[in-house]
Amino acid sequence: MKPLQFVTKVLPVVAGIFLLSACSSKPIVGVLLPMTGSASTYGQSMKNGIDLALDQEQANLPEGFQVLWGDTASDPATGAAELVRVAGQGARIILAGTTSDTARALLPVLDETDTIAISPSASAPSLTKDSRRFFRVFASDELEGRRAGRFLYEDRDKTSVLIFAEDTAQARGIEPPFRQVFEQAMGGEVVGRIVIGSPRWEQDAADLLAAHHPASVYVIAYGDMTIDVLRFLRKKNYDGPICASSAFYTGHIVESNPDLVEGVFFPQPAFDMKSESQLTQDFVATYQQQFQRDPDIYAAHAYDAMRVAIFVAGEASSFSATEIRKVLAFGMKEFPGVTGIIQFNDYGDVRHNPIMFIIRDGKVLNYERYIAEERIKITEKIKELLKS
Repeated sequence: MKPLQFVTKVLPVVAGIFLLSACSSKPIVGVLLPMTGSASTYGQSMKNGIDLALDQEQANLPEGFQVLWGDTASDPATGAAELVRVAGQGARIILAGTTSDTARALLPVLDETDTIAISPSASAPSLTKDSRRFFRVFASDELEGRRAGRFLYEDRDKTSVLIFAEDTAQARGIEPPFRQVFEQAMGGEVVGRIVIGSPRWEQDAADLLAAHHPASVYVIAYGDMTIDVLRFLRKKNYDGPICASSAFYTGHIVESNPDLVEGVFFPQPAFDMKSESQLTQDFVATYQQQFQRDPDIYAAHAYDAMRVAIFVAGEASSFSATEIRKVLAFGMKEFPGVTGIIQFNDYGDVRHNPIMFIIRDGKVLNYERYIAEERIKITEKIKELLKS
């Protein structure tokens, strides 16, 4: 069943369900994550971040605070059904919309259930413009696409690129601003576009590589699809810079495919594990101790999303959608997060400019810091040679 068909069928029965719970003013938060299905690695990272936030914020939880959990199964229709369920049980804030496709299916249900969503990671630009009930702590795809375009053309000095794109809302949101910067503003050339997973995509890509010898590659896809492209490029001995989207990166992906991801660049929305912020340092240290791995951007953004929900629950004069939205829109004054300062604009977006990262020896490194450290190493080696 397609997501929109499901939503159309479910909406007539939603009103009756949510009326039963609308009179409740208890601070109940619904959390809908993809714990199973194709996006489950993202879901597990986010659950870790949310669990950590709940542990650390115990002293700040308002009386009666409750969390209702649900599994979207990486499916938009299931996500919509789970939203109906938790709203019927009294949830007014929903942490949901892990992927942009699932988030899109939730928008009409937010209206019918009179709920407000805070998304940890959905990034399609239109989501916040299409609903006044949808807020997100993750940067819009517009910012990521532009940063990737500037990086390949200016930082890496590459004037041509081959694009590999997955058929998703996320890819459709990132590619236009990337092209706007790389092609229109900078004057670069996009030699071709491959839809990952389409019939003959590998053969079509091989033909374009042979015919145009693109100076760089840009992969706009989630983790598994990006790994498929990297495996293909490694087999073809492609030696130009490869830039992926932030959606590809999870700790699991890097740990499971060390050779394939080595040297890959990607823009990451405002989370730097080596930040000097005390809040970030404490988060990273506690996360590493509790889960025996580094936090990725999804754990960090989910951590911040839950902390925002807890703040709102404590600040709202009543736990109604109207009051919740009022606090999110006007009461979030430079809220400190591990992903940066959180303050929503008129649409419900945060302004977190992505920064570039590179993967080296299994570690995800801030690219500018990495380059600066490499220059220092080279300088020291030159000094040693001169002395000898």
